[in-house]
Amino acid sequence: MTATNGRLLLHASLIFLFLAATDNAAGKLGLSEDIAIGSIVITELMPNVSDKDVDWIELLNVTDTDIDLKGCSLTDTNNDKVLIEQALTIPAGKYAILASGISDENNTPPALSKPALLYSAESFHLDNHTDQVILACSERVIDEVSYKQYQPGPASPSRGWQLEPNSLNATANDETDKWCYTVLSDDFIYGVDRAATPGAENPMCVEVSLPYVHINDQSAVLIDGIDFNTTLKIAAAELAENKSTSELTIWVLRDQKINAEIATTISLLYFQYIEDLYDSEPFTVVDWNHAVWHFAWAISNLYRNGDESVKATLQQAYDDAITRPQTLARYNYIAADNVLNPAIMMGDIHTMGRGYANNHIVVPGNPEYIQDYQGYLDNKRSDLMSSIIHVLYVVKKFFDDLMA
Repeated sequence: MTATNGRLLLHASLIFLFLAATDNAAGKLGLSEDIAIGSIVITELMPNVSDKDVDWIELLNVTDTDIDLKGCSLTDTNNDKVLIEQALTIPAGKYAILASGISDENNTPPALSKPALLYSAESFHLDNHTDQVILACSERVIDEVSYKQYQPGPASPSRGWQLEPNSLNATANDETDKWCYTVLSDDFIYGVDRAATPGAENPMCVEVSLPYVHINDQSAVLIDGIDFNTTLKIAAAELAENKSTSELTIWVLRDQKINAEIATTISLLYFQYIEDLYDSEPFTVVDWNHAVWHFAWAISNLYRNGDESVKATLQQAYDDAITRPQTLARYNYIAADNVLNPAIMMGDIHTMGRGYANNHIVVPGNPEYIQDYQGYLDNKRSDLMSSIIHVLYVVKKFFDDLMA
């Protein structure tokens, strides 16, 4: 090698080192061994529901530095593996979608129309039962997520399994209760009844904010000593008022063990008042859609949790109730999920539901509930107070919308 060639080689090497240092200084990690554990977080996924579906994984770069995943890999519990062989840069604070194919459905989110990485469904796919996603770089696990059961509801054939938006880190996403199905809302529906937010911020998990929810666990919600006759008297009085909350006394009873006699009374009340609820008087955010959905939900739970005599008694009411979600202008997705889903959602759901139950279910001897019909009357909000609350809510909502 001549001295001139040596100087040229040294000069080129220095330029290379300068450019590499400049690239890193500009905020980009280009080597898989430089990627820190927890810097990329798995925030959403869609398992393979059927062979025609695109399954996908959403990754979020939680750092302030662009990260290139070239050289990293995805694996799961079935020994599926995808090696990321090309450059795959996720900008700081941004998302990337890795998918088994490109969705050709209408109204498909851009992230699924052009994912950051297409992998073969034969080499890697997410099962709709127990499975796991592991992102590893240089033999270090950057993040991993396991799920035990994926159950898209009847309201949509596919729902994203998403991380609660206040828990976007590799520690929180190890906790099962930080994950939920994407909220069933028109804002998050795409294609043929898909519900997810690939490549975008996740909505709040409904389940995270519902402290009294129990799935398929009637024993957790049973109340001992209910006076059903008096409670159903309250239910009849409420329904006669034709308000959008009138059905809620039946709703807070929906998870209890009843006999055929009680089921008969509930069935009669259902058919007597279900049509009237479509013209019921709204109260704050609660309107006729909410009323019809909750009455149908109550009948569905009572029927499915009932013995054969209860099922026989409620059969006609149940057959009618399961058709009601399709009549709704609002809440139709979540209504279908509650009324038709094989997984039965039980419990008071939230604080307002629990408060309503406390003031409408009669349980003599239990101080958490009213003791008799007079207790219901004593706690009952007057029509004037209800009107004032509703007007104040409408005014507040008007100004909130104006300022938005």
